[in-house]
Amino acid sequence: MQTFSTMRRNSTDKKNLKIFFLIFILVIYLSLTDIFYFLPPLFGVMYVITQEKYEEHSFGFFYFLVPFFLYFEASKGLPFFSVILFIAMSFEILLPKFRKFFGYSKVFIPLFITYAYLGYFAFLKIFGYFLDIDMPQISWLVGLYIACEIVLIWFIMWIL
Repeated sequence: MQTFSTMRRNSTDKKNLKIFFLIFILVIYLSLTDIFYFLPPLFGVMYVITQEKYEEHSFGFFYFLVPFFLYFEASKGLPFFSVILFIAMSFEILLPKFRKFFGYSKVFIPLFITYAYLGYFAFLKIFGYFLDIDMPQISWLVGLYIACEIVLIWFIMWIL
């Protein structure tokens, strides 16, 4: 006979455990992208996930995404807070207008990934003109990154 029949083992919240393992895998992957240039840096994927969480008003996820974007800037030699400024401007100016005309379909995810890369490089160009500094040039690898991340986002959206 059990003494404490009402006691049970600790049950872990599966969503938090899943997010922890995704963060762990992502940290390892990000360190590999600095070594191997053919691996996409997941900028477009993180942009789409940030957009999904922003539209769901789930702001707790931003505690993970902001350090990711800061690490992305630091490892690639980009200006400090430029990604966060680009995302804030995109979400406040362009995204509401886009959603007003086209709605909330998942079909536009490849378009958002393409916009994340090309829009960010255009934003850096404009940023560089105002500050009179040289910004990184766009490479042919960006096209490869966009294609890989379009396929990869469907798997990540399926997991989350």
